[in-house]
Amino acid sequence: MDNERERIRQQLEEELEPLTFSGAERVLRQTHPASRSGRLHAWWNKELEIPLRPLGAGAAIVLLGIVLVLAPRGESGKEQEAGSPPGVRELIVAGGNTYWKDIYEQAVRRVEH
Repeated sequence: MDNERERIRQQLEEELEPLTFSGAERVLRQTHPASRSGRLHAWWNKELEIPLRPLGAGAAIVLLGIVLVLAPRGESGKEQEAGSPPGVRELIVAGGNTYWKDIYEQAVRRVEH
């Protein structure tokens, strides 16, 4: 077993002998930069590992917060008619166009005053 292992090792070394690694200097410059710009370049090209679950959860929380803050609120009591139940709006036709009655009346009041 040991003899066979040595034979395989010798054969591998013979096959790989013509191959040489010529980029040692370049690799050393990239991994151990001497100048400030070289260190900055190495830091800029550093690989980052960002876990997706915490990132996704954070994005979902931020999105939910934005939706809750910017979501339209219900109509106030002043804008609704006293006789109509909350959430029920009436459509009217004026000048060939269709409008919500409460919005149309507000616009008319603004124009009259």
